[in-house]
Amino acid sequence: MIKAWIPRQHGVWAMMIAPVLAGGIIAGYQWFHAVLLGAWVIAYLGFMAVRGWLRPRGGLNYRVPTLTYGALAALCVGVLVVWRPAFWWWAIPLAVLLGTSLLLIVTGKERTVLNDGLLIGASALMTVIAATASRLSSMGWSAFIDTAAVPGAWLVAAVYAGYFWGTIFYVKTMIRERGKLRWYVISVVYHAFLVIPGFLVNLWIGLVSVLILIRAILVPRLWPRTKPKWIGFGEIAITIIVTIIVSCTLRL
Repeated sequence: MIKAWIPRQHGVWAMMIAPVLAGGIIAGYQWFHAVLLGAWVIAYLGFMAVRGWLRPRGGLNYRVPTLTYGALAALCVGVLVVWRPAFWWWAIPLAVLLGTSLLLIVTGKERTVLNDGLLIGASALMTVIAATASRLSSMGWSAFIDTAAVPGAWLVAAVYAGYFWGTIFYVKTMIRERGKLRWYVISVVYHAFLVIPGFLVNLWIGLVSVLILIRAILVPRLWPRTKPKWIGFGEIAITIIVTIIVSCTLRL
């Protein structure tokens, strides 16, 4: 019953919280960022409950969490929309990403890389939403686009997306695809491609890129039987490092 309320994956918490925190910090943290963070975490938990409900083996255990989280998220979103009605525009990309994910779940493709990528894309997008929230004014589409076109916010979102997408391949090499050379090679090659862009952002992001490349190379070979909870704790640790770096070195 507890798993219907709280996801088992430890790393999910870092992916939920860090982008909103970083977006708020680089923009100058204000009261509404706390509401936005609450809305996103509650909405994400509700989304995970919906996933459980829609699974072939899902059941009524997920109904109460879905309705409860949905009501709480609606309350938080209502506060934000009253404060800045233009927040509704962000519902479009989020609905596309999360709606497509639900479609994949219904069709039995929940474990695919595409589905994981959609959820990570939504999480990374929250960086931009948090960073540009205070700039929202008119409900007009062109005004919204001008507000969202903040290169610094998108750069931080790209840093998170690059790292989180890499975790898809890394975690697969440690759990579901453990011991399979194909996935190991994909993971190492992907992380290797992150190194140069990382150094182009700044020295510290570059060094983190090297760190996670070394992890992708060594950990699946030296410690292939690591328990999932320790893998999750590792993700949390690196996410904290990334968040500290982007918060201290990048600005809008």
